[in-house]
Amino acid sequence: MSNRMNQKEGPPLRRGSGLTWTEMATLVGLAAVLALGIMTWQETTTLQKSMVERMSALETRLTQVATKVDTMGTRAAPAQRGPDPNKVYAVKYEGAPFEGPKNAAVTIAEFSDFQ
Repeated sequence: MSNRMNQKEGPPLRRGSGLTWTEMATLVGLAAVLALGIMTWQETTTLQKSMVERMSALETRLTQVATKVDTMGTRAAPAQRGPDPNKVYAVKYEGAPFEGPKNAAVTIAEFSDFQ
């Protein structure tokens, strides 16, 4: 009898093969783990290539947007419409409806267009 049969691993698969059922199951398990590892590595490589392509596209788009923002900042400001906000204008309010005392320290004039 071989020394392997005394280890309670079961009989050899066939005479003269030298492998027990336990050893064969271990080899099959290792082969499965190796196959799964290779599949995982391939999928990871594929995903990494995809991410690199997407990052490159994002960088290109970001560069385009940054260029547009930079050109917008160098454009001349549009011509101002309406009254100059830094100028003080005299407003005639004689005969206009009002609330409060006529000699108030502050006068607020409201302009509205109801058309």
